[in-house]
Amino acid sequence: MKTEKVLGIAACAFACVTGSAFANTTTNWFGVTALPAKASEVTIKTNDVTVAIANIVADSKITLDGDTTLTFAPTDTAPARSDNLVTISSSAVLTPNAVGDLPASSELGDAQVGFAVAYNGNETNYYYYANGDWTKGAGTLLADPTESVTFTITLDYRTNKAKFEVGSTVVADDVTFVGTQLNTVAACGSGSLTEVSAKYEIAVVDVNGTKYGSVADAKAAGGTDSSIKQVSEAGTVDERVTADNGLSVAVCTALGLDIDDDDANIAVAPVGTDDDKDEITLSVNVAAAPEASAVKFGVTPVGGGETSYYTEPDAIKIPLTAGTYTITPELK
Repeated sequence: MKTEKVLGIAACAFACVTGSAFANTTTNWFGVTALPAKASEVTIKTNDVTVAIANIVADSKITLDGDTTLTFAPTDTAPARSDNLVTISSSAVLTPNAVGDLPASSELGDAQVGFAVAYNGNETNYYYYANGDWTKGAGTLLADPTESVTFTITLDYRTNKAKFEVGSTVVADDVTFVGTQLNTVAACGSGSLTEVSAKYEIAVVDVNGTKYGSVADAKAAGGTDSSIKQVSEAGTVDERVTADNGLSVAVCTALGLDIDDDDANIAVAPVGTDDDKDEITLSVNVAAAPEASAVKFGVTPVGGGETSYYTEPDAIKIPLTAGTYTITPELK
């Protein structure tokens, strides 16, 4: 009787990363789904031979028998707009097998990370692969071998850290892996999957040659008003750190202001109801700002004086005493 091999997903020299804490934008990169209209759009190979998708798709599932390895590869292995934060997601029935039968590093070749289900005695767990070894995920995560699970591998090629998740449960985080880019994703073993997809985070800014999906991420990595630069839609870096309106490029990017517009500014108006008897409360219109939370507002008396800072755009206070005040947005 043929021993069933575990169905696993491997990201190879191809592919995992810690996700951003901010609402950055990701975009579809490559992948496959069992729906024929979608599956026909990708290259599917088994042992380096192109396979007709119709031969392995049934009941909206791609079914593997243990002898087939499916490899999914992008047309563009290095998208210009990527910030090198990549996620690989799949919905699959992962057939469990003994821990001792998980594929060895010699079988996985240049795989950077991998994901599978295995059992050790009566305990069934999710296992992740990195640096040539399989490691049991945190806790006892029982897997129903008949149920499809959705799992995600996040790969941060900027820090070479990976994160493994099943649904909203973190199996492992901050896992070091070796690799510089994702070239392919492979599915192998016995089981079925309905889709595999790879996405990358869209770069918005750059700090010292490293791209980030948000101003907040760039600042968290050590970026400042004088070092954060803007990334164009073509993926190129604008070398300016000061916009034409005099504000930093970082602040303009966070607030959605055109860095080429001399007159680009923030709109300030009194709040609808002001109950403060000692100060005037103003509000900055940041409704369309991509990252208003990354900016604070400094109020400075013209001619000199101490600057007061406000983090809430609808709670900026101006003294009632006579004078002129300047409101300047800065990075938090």
